[in-house]
Amino acid sequence: MKAHSNISLSLLLSVVSLWSLSGCSLWQAQSDPTRFFVLSAPGSVAVGTATNGPVVHLRPVELASYIKAKPMIVRRGDNEIEFREYARWGEPLELGIGRVLREELLARGAASAVLSTGLRAFNVDYTYELSVRVLACEGTADGGVQFRAVWELSSAGAAPKVAAHGDFHAEGLRWDGKNEASLAAQLSRAASDLSGEIATGLANAGK
Repeated sequence: MKAHSNISLSLLLSVVSLWSLSGCSLWQAQSDPTRFFVLSAPGSVAVGTATNGPVVHLRPVELASYIKAKPMIVRRGDNEIEFREYARWGEPLELGIGRVLREELLARGAASAVLSTGLRAFNVDYTYELSVRVLACEGTADGGVQFRAVWELSSAGAAPKVAAHGDFHAEGLRWDGKNEASLAAQLSRAASDLSGEIATGLANAGK
């Protein structure tokens, strides 16, 4: 009976010892590996706001449904995408794209003001209404960048007419395939290039 008690005590001490050793790593707080990214306006074309330019009402940017997820996206084929769960957008992507468009159109001198939908509640007059729908906004596994958006400018008034429109595809953009900061920078460039095409549409619409 005594021998059995000694074995039980030894076994208990062994379990406690193992528990204490493993507990150091089991209960240690782990740092969150998630990183957050935002789009930025490159600003390389800043020329100042056009004081006599058109006033543009920018409607809320629309996104294809799969792009609305918070994680950044890497495409691995025609029918396969990867959500980078530890690389997330720090703001809703539609707001980030809208912010870049607003800043870039002003910096390029394409508009004297770019109004958000919220300001329309104050009945501020505008020259054109801009609608943008983003159909692709991601990197590819081989280092490519896919960004596509359709846009339309329509005149103000009771019977608006289409003044300009386009189907924009980003070209010549690459990221390193690993660092999501590189992808965020290239998608920022894509949104900036989109604003350049819209700026040209604004200029031609006014002729």
